[in-house]
Amino acid sequence: MQYFWMDTDPAYVLAGAARTCAASKYSLDELEAIYWNEVRPAVAFNLSAGPAPEWAGFELEWLKQRVLAKSRYGRRLPWHWLQPETARWWRELRDAIVEARRS
Repeated sequence: MQYFWMDTDPAYVLAGAARTCAASKYSLDELEAIYWNEVRPAVAFNLSAGPAPEWAGFELEWLKQRVLAKSRYGRRLPWHWLQPETARWWRELRDAIVEARRS
């Protein structure tokens, strides 16, 4: 899910991310909470990092530690309208997860 906060078009990872999420044990609500309250706090800084934000993805061990340190799991989800681009990508990911679970 980190790629939805990279300095690239995440369309190329959407199908793979959806398959991975669909195959997980997590419900759609839990996946949404992970997207907004675990991944976002860990990597959202990247969208405003300048002059050159990360575009290839963060090293996984660093990312795991960052998620654990920044997690807001269990808290209320943020207002999606404050982050319209990542909210749009969540909707696309959610729809692709639903479709993958139907197949």
